[in-house]
Amino acid sequence: MRKAVLVTGASSGVGLALCKRLLEEDHELHLCLACRNRSKAEAVRAALLASRPLAEVSIVQVDVSDLQSVFRASRELKQRFQRLDYVYLNAGIMPNPQLNIKALFSGLFSS
Repeated sequence: MRKAVLVTGASSGVGLALCKRLLEEDHELHLCLACRNRSKAEAVRAALLASRPLAEVSIVQVDVSDLQSVFRASRELKQRFQRLDYVYLNAGIMPNPQLNIKALFSGLFSS
């Protein structure tokens, strides 16, 4: 069974560099790009597959600054994957006084 790896902020910068490196190190993993912009993520996915055609790369659209988007993405990931072997939380967010961190973590890690 392939290892499943989720990378947030995977469409540019450090996240994209990490995705490239992960595929160089282990071409048999299932890499899931967690990105805000779907079209940008599709372009990155195509580029990654062009250099590693045997890789398995999927996309989940998520805006980490939007709690509802995070919950929707977590439900989608639970349906898609039996487990995530590695999660790289690379995406950055600006401080939001309306964000309830306790509720966020409770929702993400509850079964």
